[in-house]
Amino acid sequence: MVPSLDELRKNYESFDDGKLLRLATEEATSLRPEALELLEQIIKERRLSKNLTAAIDIQFEDLDEETLNEYCNLLRKQPCPICGTYGERLNATVIGTVMSFIVMSSYTKELRIACPACLDKLNDKAVLQTMLLGWWEPLHGIINSLKAISLNNKMKKEHHLNEANPTLKAFVRQSVGRIELNRNNTEELRSLITYIR
Repeated sequence: MVPSLDELRKNYESFDDGKLLRLATEEATSLRPEALELLEQIIKERRLSKNLTAAIDIQFEDLDEETLNEYCNLLRKQPCPICGTYGERLNATVIGTVMSFIVMSSYTKELRIACPACLDKLNDKAVLQTMLLGWWEPLHGIINSLKAISLNNKMKKEHHLNEANPTLKAFVRQSVGRIELNRNNTEELRSLITYIR
């Protein structure tokens, strides 16, 4: 059953400020129009952000390549969240790791944003760990290990691209509301690429 506006208001009012902003900047496109309007109203009542309208609106736009690259560059010029250097432009990768035990296997994928050198190190570590610990479960362990190693080898080829790689572009499309909201807040942009959820 769809909640009424009164029920939504009570629900939104019970949220802390962070949860309201996350809802507005990450899930605006999934809200029905009257729920989004109510959310904007409550955020204005709490005086949480002046840039929120732009952060919501950008989620509904189909980003052209130039605009997408502009948002990517806001992240790419941040210091590396692993080594802290500004030496190279940041990019993104997905790291696959398999850990197996005789009766079970665990295949995890993790998105990371960092400088190319740090991405290479993370990738190499995942490959080594998978090669040492991934194949111990006879069926899924071996299959998942091959998948993870293949993924890591494919992703490593994108770490040193001069432009934003497809993985970073996908992350930016998904996070464009948060990036827009924090366009002029370096600390929040750094947090966005350090604590990826």
